[in-house]
Amino acid sequence: MENKSLRINIRAKKWIASFACIGLGLQFIIASANAQSAARPNILIIMTDQQTADAMSNAGNKDLHTPAMDQLAKNGVKFTKAYCAQPLCTPSRTAIFSGKMPFETGFVGNTPERDGQWPDSLLMMGKIFKDGGYQTGYVGKWHLPVPTTKVSQHGFEFIQNTNFQDYNDAGTPSYCARFIKTNKDKPFLLVASFLNPHDICEWARGDAMKMDVLADAPPAAQCPELPANWSIAAHEPEIVREQQKVSPRTYPTVNWTGDQWRQYRWAYNRLVEKVDNYVGMVLASLKKYGVEKNTIIVFTADHGDGYAAHRWNQKQILYEEAAKIPFIISKIGEWKARTDEMLVCNGTDIIPTICGFAGIQQPAYLKGVDISKKINNPAKNLRDTLVIETDFADNEALLGINGRAVITKDFKYIVYNKGNVREQLFNLTKDPGEMSNLAVNAAHKKTLQSMRSYLKQWCKANGDKFM
Repeated sequence: MENKSLRINIRAKKWIASFACIGLGLQFIIASANAQSAARPNILIIMTDQQTADAMSNAGNKDLHTPAMDQLAKNGVKFTKAYCAQPLCTPSRTAIFSGKMPFETGFVGNTPERDGQWPDSLLMMGKIFKDGGYQTGYVGKWHLPVPTTKVSQHGFEFIQNTNFQDYNDAGTPSYCARFIKTNKDKPFLLVASFLNPHDICEWARGDAMKMDVLADAPPAAQCPELPANWSIAAHEPEIVREQQKVSPRTYPTVNWTGDQWRQYRWAYNRLVEKVDNYVGMVLASLKKYGVEKNTIIVFTADHGDGYAAHRWNQKQILYEEAAKIPFIISKIGEWKARTDEMLVCNGTDIIPTICGFAGIQQPAYLKGVDISKKINNPAKNLRDTLVIETDFADNEALLGINGRAVITKDFKYIVYNKGNVREQLFNLTKDPGEMSNLAVNAAHKKTLQSMRSYLKQWCKANGDKFM
């Protein structure tokens, strides 16, 4: 009996030891999985609509106050020479969520949300990250030529608040908070897409605004000053003003006085402040649910706004105010503030960049820059020259007027496909307001020819038929 009991006791101890090993193994696996999750940062993309790069207090603008955007600038890298792929909603957004230029995708104008338009071979951001093991969410303005219900194509499993209705922006932080709370223990990609300050379009024509309400503008004397480049520059391509006549609803500002433009800038600033408040709510949710320090935030806009420069409201034109956008990459509490003058295109560069941060293989056909390399090595030079595009449209109807801009450290060359005067050349260092068209100045013929040659070669290399 004693030997039998002894044998049973020995077996029992072996079983206990085996279970202990299994338990330790499980603990190791769980710990490893948690470590892997912690090593893979969450990605939060916050996008506003029609916000020009200078419409932030951290950009030195004293006519508005944007504490949430300022917080991002204080905890990350602000790129001061960032542009959209095309200054119009759908083309810019298709670029951001595909990583390819509008001339490549064919979405060069505003396009309805309809199935069958987006090729299956063109991977979308949400699908890339979903297949890469991330939880994916999208909240707010959509304006992409893919149905929100086509999750198999766009890849955003949690998609909310995308329909146009009153106060959409006000609801976006709440949906974002729900997604963050649900997925706080897993790596996630979340897009928070706001509509404002796009409501300036409605304000300009006297329509009811979609996202917010504003008090009446104060007298012009109490509004922001006119920008230094408020006047229409000499030797501007005539096609620019001709196309404005197509839609008085889009461009109700053609005959405005300086006082009206000052009130426009006041209203625009208030709309930026309203959306900044909602941005702050999304950032607060990161902190509330304990994921702030493991979340990389990309803040940008789909395009800018004329902001009264060159007497221009709206977008589409290739001047700085319409084409240049905010672009800040932050990690709150982890990174220090700095600025970077590298040329950035949010349309082509966001997907490679967030794939770089997340350790996800980007589609091989993408040509954008992985800015995570610049974040990790500020001395690294990733781009010297940038090309962006435009296609003028009356909402969804294309007007057959398109153009390209070649941008370098100091110069910007703009060319349109129609008109007697088609070209503009600006020294952005000496003339940031783009008022002196050097294309008509013989002294700058060499620079002009260099820009022409670069664009011709770039179009050939990239399959762009513009030239």
